[in-house]
Amino acid sequence: MSIFYIWGACFIFFAAVLCCLPWIREQKPNANIINNKVLIKQRLNELDSEQEQGLLDSTDTQQSKEELTLAMLDEVSAQSQQSPKVSPIILLGALLSIGVGVAVYWQANQISQIEHWQNVQQKTSELGQRMIQGDASLQLDDLKDFSLGLRTKLIDNPEDPVGWMLLGRVYGAMNSIDNAIQSFEKSLELDPTNTSTMASYAQALLMTGQEGQVLRSKQVLLHLLSVEPENTNAMGVLAVVATQLNDKQLALENWQSLLAFIPNTDSNFKLIEQRINQLKFELSAADDTQSEQLIPSVAITVNLNSDLRLPEKGFLFVFAQENNGAMKMPAAVVKMPLGDFPVVIELSNKNAMLPNYTLSQLNDVKIVARISPDEDVTQSTGDLQGERLITLSSEKQTNETILIDRTL
Repeated sequence: MSIFYIWGACFIFFAAVLCCLPWIREQKPNANIINNKVLIKQRLNELDSEQEQGLLDSTDTQQSKEELTLAMLDEVSAQSQQSPKVSPIILLGALLSIGVGVAVYWQANQISQIEHWQNVQQKTSELGQRMIQGDASLQLDDLKDFSLGLRTKLIDNPEDPVGWMLLGRVYGAMNSIDNAIQSFEKSLELDPTNTSTMASYAQALLMTGQEGQVLRSKQVLLHLLSVEPENTNAMGVLAVVATQLNDKQLALENWQSLLAFIPNTDSNFKLIEQRINQLKFELSAADDTQSEQLIPSVAITVNLNSDLRLPEKGFLFVFAQENNGAMKMPAAVVKMPLGDFPVVIELSNKNAMLPNYTLSQLNDVKIVARISPDEDVTQSTGDLQGERLITLSSEKQTNETILIDRTL
């Protein structure tokens, strides 16, 4: 920067010298005029000498002197007319040149932007801390400043995987997805085992909405979960990825895995549970009709006796268990929040509590519909209940009705 200013000062000084040169030259006397003056003065002395010697009379002497004087005046006048009057033009050109030079320098140098860049470098660490802490007051301009500061630091230290990861997240927050993906890929090149970067990379790939990128996101997340099976963030993102790829089974598995880590008091618990039930229903409707094995299922319409009073909040449990035998654990169970009656519920092997104990293993079945004020299926005093004994047929689905008609 200082070298530029030195050269700029030299250039201005040189231009100033060029501008002043015509005046300097004008101030110097013309050499021919000086020589002629000497000769004329010498000739005047000679005329006086000739007059004293009697060679010329006073009239001739005076006439010769006047002729010499007139000749000198004519020569000075001619020299003045030959001198070019370019001083104003040179001055105007010089001023325009300096003005244009200053304007071009100011535009090209962008001093204000350089000052902004220097200020950003000083507050990069502060912006980084605010972003890590999730400061909601960060604006788009703050993100742009932070990305500028990070890029500057990465120029000096391009082998910093954490810096590239942070830059990718900033780009993601700015909705610059392509730049975010490139930054995450650079970070993973330097540190391929960083699971946090993998998760951010998968999210960026998902945000593109392009099938190829979404498939790549799925591969990254599957690898991540093989390394960290309890990474709930990866479970949620993979469930969304699977949904976008119409892989309902994979989506269901990941929503179910994620639900196990979420307390039922969390506002997201019911949303995920509803999504699971919806996926189960969609998968049930899309069962392979070409399968030769008929899997029994029961469509149950649950009604409520009008004399019974529902609790303000509660849950409806519908389950199937063996009617005769020591095994009282339900072979299939459905739980759902209370709503309007009647309610239609389907029980099948997909509602099994244990993978090795399903509805298809039963013949004589007791179907129980129970309303409880809490999420505990265990029978308690005050619960409302209805029962029905059925025999499973070889048909794929049977239709039954249960009336909840008593208080326990």
